[in-house]
Amino acid sequence: MKNYIKSIYVLIFAFGALHSCTEDDITKLPVTALSEDAFWNSEDEVRQAANALYGSLSNVGQIEWDALTEILFSQSGASVEISTGGINPGSSLVNSLWTGQYATIRDANWFMENVGKAGLSDTALAQYLGQVRFFRAWAHYKLMYQFGDIPVVTKLLAINEGQVEPTSRDAVLDFVLSELDQSLVELSSSNYNPEYGRITKWAVMALKSRILLYEGTLASDNSMLTESADLASVIMSGGFGLHESYTELFRPEGEGSSEIILARVNADLEGRYHSLGQWLGPISFHASWTTYSPTKALVERYPDINGEDISTSPLYDSDMPFINRDPRLNQTIFNWNEEVDYEGSMFVNNGTWLNFRKWIDPAETAEQRSHIDFIVFRLGEVYLNYVEAMNEVNGPSQDLLDLINGLRTRGGKGAAADGSDIIVPPIALAGLTKETFRDIIRRERIIELAAEGILYYDYHRWKLLDETMNEPAVGIVPLEDRTFTAPRDYVWPIPDFELINNPKLKQNTGY
Repeated sequence: MKNYIKSIYVLIFAFGALHSCTEDDITKLPVTALSEDAFWNSEDEVRQAANALYGSLSNVGQIEWDALTEILFSQSGASVEISTGGINPGSSLVNSLWTGQYATIRDANWFMENVGKAGLSDTALAQYLGQVRFFRAWAHYKLMYQFGDIPVVTKLLAINEGQVEPTSRDAVLDFVLSELDQSLVELSSSNYNPEYGRITKWAVMALKSRILLYEGTLASDNSMLTESADLASVIMSGGFGLHESYTELFRPEGEGSSEIILARVNADLEGRYHSLGQWLGPISFHASWTTYSPTKALVERYPDINGEDISTSPLYDSDMPFINRDPRLNQTIFNWNEEVDYEGSMFVNNGTWLNFRKWIDPAETAEQRSHIDFIVFRLGEVYLNYVEAMNEVNGPSQDLLDLINGLRTRGGKGAAADGSDIIVPPIALAGLTKETFRDIIRRERIIELAAEGILYYDYHRWKLLDETMNEPAVGIVPLEDRTFTAPRDYVWPIPDFELINNPKLKQNTGY
């Protein structure tokens, strides 16, 4: 069984029910049988309440967000509605983002208003508050990033208190960053050594570095970019290391890797599995559905083995597109030109979609029975945060290029068909400018982080969605006509129901 949070509880504070579960049993306790005063009596109960927030961590479904960019096609109606230009105040993804994040905020506020009743030591109290504060801050940021001005909620609201004034985007960002600073203080005590899967000071720094990179890009603010890079530098010296194999990092062999800063743990327990293998695999693998599939646009992003774009590469042959390419292409996408025996599991292309190899565990023996943990933050992304931020501030340098080449080199480890290494020549510094290095960095983020569900934020902050999402999605054949209306679609509509419930909110422009 996985070495992770030893006793994980999932608590849902809604509709009069409180649920908790451990690895060994599941119990349901109606709220009528458990008063709040009775609940907050021990650290074990505090731990149960804090663990409830871990259910809001991104899981494998986060991959669907890549379908809002050029690199992925989804058969899910929620993302198709948006990718084809039909986003509206009633869109399911719009509504689920709004309600889901405010539910997380409510749970965090419930915890923070009651945890003082348990009589914990100041040190223990700070460690729990730091974890919960992280979730509350991130939920506010996700709302702010998509919707702009949103209500900041820092207390439990009664039914008659739901009409909250929106806070300006800048003020929300200030709140989020200050909350993460406080969380970092609370989680930095030397005696805090949490289990794999818990929020740590490193996860807080990774989130803040990511946010400052996003916001520094949007605002062309070098001070934010410098702080993002400074945080990334601290993480890079914090004892983490790249996993030896890019393939294995996204299979069970990678769980607990020194590259992982935070993962959403999916326990090896009956009833605690997900269907990622079916969502991504071809029909020959457990009658998979190919719910999410890579596009030709992603395939074309991978350079040749020397790091040169295929549009100018003398090595690239369109009749053999997987030959002489960056090795991560073969580790991310199955070659549609051949049937593949992947460690005893046959992968046969269905003639319409491309199929991911990344995240596929060939050892799975049953449909819908995957327990692979979902990586939320990892060192590879932190490298890229650092390099992009520093290039925007100071331009290219050998130290920055070494980090890019390190990721490229890791991509070749064990990547040959016989399990041997593929030698990946380093990209040279000579002749690079800030602009040409920026193109390399952006390409590197796209191919290194593909199918991890965070690239939408990159395309959004680079202002490339109106360029890339007005082109058809193509697999082996055309899959979907896409539409993106700029500038409107860069900010999502407030859900209809929320405008009715809270007349203090104003609909975003164009909706």
